[in-house]
Parts: sequence; structure tokens; C-alpha cells
Amino acid sequence: EPTAELTQGDWPEPKPLGGELPPVQMFDTALLPDALRPLVQDAAERMQVPLDFPAVVAVLSLAGATNRRATIQPKAADTSWVVIPNLWGGIVAPPGLMKSPVITAMTIPLARIEAQWRAEYDSAVGNYEQQQEEAELKRAAWRELYKAAQKAGKPTPVRPDDSLTEPVARRLITQDATAEKLHEMLSDNPAGLLVIRDELSGWLATLDKPGREGERGFFLSAWNGETPYTMDRIGRGSVHVDACCVSMLGGIQPARLRSYLADALQDGPQNDGLFQRFQVLVYPDAPHGWQYVDRPPNSAAMAGAERLYHGLAHL
Repeated sequence: EPTAELTQGDWPEPKPLGGELPPVQMFDTALLPDALRPLVQDAAERMQVPLDFPAVVAVLSLAGATNRRATIQPKAADTSWVVIPNLWGGIVAPPGLMKSPVITAMTIPLARIEAQWRAEYDSAVGNYEQQQEEAELKRAAWRELYKAAQKAGKPTPVRPDDSLTEPVARRLITQDATAEKLHEMLSDNPAGLLVIRDELSGWLATLDKPGREGERGFFLSAWNGETPYTMDRIGRGSVHVDACCVSMLGGIQPARLRSYLADALQDGPQNDGLFQRFQVLVYPDAPHGWQYVDRPPNSAAMAGAERLYHGLAHL
């Protein structure tokens, strides 16, 4: 039968298109190493955030403490395939959901390791300066003896050994280094570094500016963990790193992430796979049933995580 012509009043009311995100599966702490579970659970409860937040920071801290200090050989016999266990990742969440406080709290073990290294470096610098003064005095005395021996026609004294090794600042984490400075730090720390950025969107915006193509290429190389990289600069000369290795951790807001990906995925110059290198990103649902929690941190949980990170950082 011919269909009767619809009038405007016959159309049903439009329904919403359904832009809501599907529910996110709850994080299972069984995915974490035993040594990190108590700290992750403790931080999530005290700060009233999803378990995903402290969990992803714990795993990325694990990668940052390891980097090139250990490698993974996926196949038993094929020794040509070696993977560096560095990671890039972070937290996707709207403003005000405690991204930065969680990152700060969960990276305390790494900060303590670096504080210990900084104290050792300061002590070594003091000893080095004292050794330099003593070496200069020995050289001055040798010069006088050498001149006197030359005049008297006697055998010249043996030149004192004044070779000194300048101490190097060991680093584990950095927050806001330029690509040039980070490259220089990697030359002193060949095991690699963990870069912590509170706002990844700011870092991405910096790399998108004209003239920053070199920095972008550097970070793309540093993700592999085994790519050599040389920077040639007037004034600084040439700095070579046999294998650039960086782990990266940070937070980003959903709206900014959507905006960035929409631009990057249009096959423009920014679609070089930079953000696709963030392998460990979490975007959990906002927590329900918030409670005010005020109690001391679990010191035993923190100590267990510190032992794990300390063991890896000193490989």
C-alpha cells in the first residue's frame, strides 16, 4: 500500500545521540607486583582517588627506576630481539581530581633516592676541590724541583700524577628540562631518566611550535631506549649519547587530549606517532562515595616500595 505522507506532527521527539562514555572496568590490584599493592591501596584510600591513579604512577616509576639498567629478551634463543623496559604514560582526568598530588605522593621513593645521590655528589665535589688544590701544590713543588735539577744538571724529578676524575651528578628524575639539557643529563646518566610533567598538554604544545622539530625528533628517539643521538651546538660543542632512554609520566585533561588527538590524526605534520607512544594511560570513571580520610601514610607500604625501587636504581 502507498505510505501515507507524514506530517510534521507525526515525527517523534528526537532522542539524545548518547555521547556518554561507557563504564570503565575497575582496576584489579592483582595486576601489580606484590611490593607495590599496599602502597597503591593506601594512597587511593587516603587521597580518595581511583586505584588506577596511584597504580599507573607506581608502574611508571618502576620503569623510570629501571630504564636501561635491565633489558627484556622476549624470545629464549633469539638474542637479537632485546626490549628496553622504559614506559610513557600517565593519568587522564578532569581538573581537580588530584592528578598532581597523586604523582607527587607516589614518586616519593624516587625523590628520596635522588636526594641520597645529591648528598653523595655534594660530598664528592668537596673532596674533588680539595684534591685539585693538593694537586696544584704538588705541581708547583715539582716545577721548582724541576728547574733546580735542570740548572744543576741533575736528573729531573718524576712528575706527580695529578689526573683527577670529576664527579658526575647521578640523576633519576627531572621535571622541566629542555631537550638540550635532558640530552646533556643523559650523557652523564646512560641508564636513562624519568621525566615527570604535571601537565602533558603544555609539553605537547611546546613541541608543536615552529622550530621545535629537533626536540620532537629527540623525544621520538628517546622512547626506543636504544637509539644513539648527537647534538651539535655552538658554544656547547658536540654531545653524543650512545643510547637515549627516557620514561615519561604526567597528567592531561580529557578535553585537551581530545583536541590534540583530533589535530594529530588528520594526517598533518603532527601525526608522527608521538602521543601513540604513551602505552600506559588510565582514564577511570570519577569516584563515588567520597569520604574525608585523615590518617598517617602506611610506612611499611612505603618502605616496601622503596626497597624495590632502590634495588632497581642501583643495578
